[in-house]
Amino acid sequence: MKKMNNEAVLFVLSELKRNNGTLNDKDLYENVNKALKYVGQEVSPKEFNKLLLILETRGYIRVEGSRKNMRIIKLLKKEANTSGS
Repeated sequence: MKKMNNEAVLFVLSELKRNNGTLNDKDLYENVNKALKYVGQEVSPKEFNKLLLILETRGYIRVEGSRKNMRIIKLLKKEANTSGS
C-alpha cells in the first residue's frame, strides 16, 4: 500500500459495521488482510496503522487504548443526508 488504498478503507469500514461498530485492532487487521487477499492485495501492520490514523483524523473511526498492546477501534456515526429531499 504505497498510497491510500481504497479497498483497504472500504474493508476496514465495512468490517467495523459488520461487527456492530467495534473491534480490536488485531482482529480488524486479520479480517481486513484476509479480505484484501481475495482481491490480490495485502497491507503490512505499519500501513494498517497509518490507515487507521488517516481514518481517525478524517472522523470515520476512533482508536482507544483498552489494555496493554490492544486497541479498540470504533466506527463513528457520520451524519449524511442521503434522502435527496
